[in-house]
Amino acid sequence: MKKLTNASLTFLMFFASIVPAIAASGGREDNSMTLVYLFLGVCGLIIFLQLIPVFVLAFGFIKGAFGSKEDEIKPATVRNR
Repeated sequence: MKKLTNASLTFLMFFASIVPAIAASGGREDNSMTLVYLFLGVCGLIIFLQLIPVFVLAFGFIKGAFGSKEDEIKPATVRNR
C-alpha cells in the first residue's frame, strides 16, 4: 500500500508540474467548440451508415462470383387442395 501511495503521489506531483506548461503553450488554437466536433462526428456517421449497403452488395457479388454452385435451384411446387 505504501508503494502505491508513493507512486501515485509522484505521478500527481509530476502531472501538476506539467499542467501549467500545457496550458501556456496554446496547444489548441482552432477555437472550435465541442458541438462542432459532435456535429462533424454525426455527419461522418451518416456517411458511413449510407455506405453499409454498398459493402453488403459488393460482398454479395464477390460471394456469388467465387462461391460454389452446389445447391441446385428447385422450382416451387403448388399443392392442390
